[in-house]
Amino acid sequence: MKKRNLKIFTFSNALIALAFGLFGPFYLIFINKIGGSIENFGIAVGLVVLSGALTSLLVGKYSDKFGRKPFLIFGGYASALVVFLYTIIGSLWQLYLLQIFSGLIIALFETSEAAFLGDMTEKEKRGADIGKYDAVVGISEAIAIFAGGFLVGQFGFEIVFYIVAVIFIISTTLMFKLKE
Repeated sequence: MKKRNLKIFTFSNALIALAFGLFGPFYLIFINKIGGSIENFGIAVGLVVLSGALTSLLVGKYSDKFGRKPFLIFGGYASALVVFLYTIIGSLWQLYLLQIFSGLIIALFETSEAAFLGDMTEKEKRGADIGKYDAVVGISEAIAIFAGGFLVGQFGFEIVFYIVAVIFIISTTLMFKLKE
């Protein structure tokens, strides 16, 4: 069961990395497009990190109590919503609010992701399994970064955000097959 879980989990998170890679590197350009500056970029990223850091304390505790899977699934679907909301915001205060929410969601997902990865790997092979996981996820994200520039250039941010939201929905739906 652990091997099956690890394969599903790796594939699902490779899709998520693909989604992040499509728009992540071009985020500063997106902020500039809605009237922001490099300073606003710093504030926006800082809000994500701060809200995520504060949330991760609670997520870790409650994922031990209620399981990892509910947090992964909620975090994945909420990420799709957040990405979709980027297509309708038009001001910096809306961006900042979305960034705070995004930090909460990222903490839900990443804290549970790390714990679940530890749960499903054997102690004797944990380093090797996590190394394979990181390699697959990282390669997926790298490919998406290369493709993202082309997609944003050809079709604009909005269509890329829609694609990313759909990828989040697909990858999260796969997580229902995980067994805790």
